Amino acid sequence: MKRLIVLSVIILSMIMFSCATFSKNGFRKKVDKLEETDITKINGDYSFYPLKRYIRDKSPNNDIPDSLRSNNAYDFLMNENYQKRKEFDSLRKPENKYQVRLNLIDKKNLKIEVLENLVKIKDTLLKGKYKKGMFYLDNKFLECHGVPYIFGGCNNNKRRIGLTKNGNLLVNEAIDNSGALLLIIGAGYSYNITYEYERN
Repeated sequence: MKRLIVLSVIILSMIMFSCATFSKNGFRKKVDKLEETDITKINGDYSFYPLKRYIRDKSPNNDIPDSLRSNNAYDFLMNENYQKRKEFDSLRKPENKYQVRLNLIDKKNLKIEVLENLVKIKDTLLKGKYKKGMFYLDNKFLECHGVPYIFGGCNNNKRRIGLTKNGNLLVNEAIDNSGALLLIIGAGYSYNITYEYERN
């Protein structure tokens, strides 16, 4: 029984410490560190598709490859599953103009709207909180399979938003996908990626 408790504590500790971790590598010099009193500067309309991406400091190429140009701001903020993203994609018309509108209703609630030719077609309310100059979204994802770190692993991600010094939107995502076999850390990956969306 004691061994089972110790093993459970070890597994839980490994899950907690392997969680996705945010990093400002790549956009540290671009971000405007907002105070809690002026976090509402995030409010505004932004381009639907990214202007630029940041992977890490001194990256030789932060340009957006064609395969990632469809990473629209709404999907990236919402963190929805593939099926829901596909359903939303099927409703959009390539000839129309889309943008995302953000509105912090209060310190803990962010309203996200999608505009099609300036007409609202979708809106969602997300919870979050101010921390270290950015707004941390409360839509984290954690999924474990098998028995984590015995025979299996966990996949988790989270995101936060902020502004560049020239007022564009930054969406920073931290991802960790790790697994192990009998406590021997195996295949997996973790990374941070950030997209910049132009303020309209």
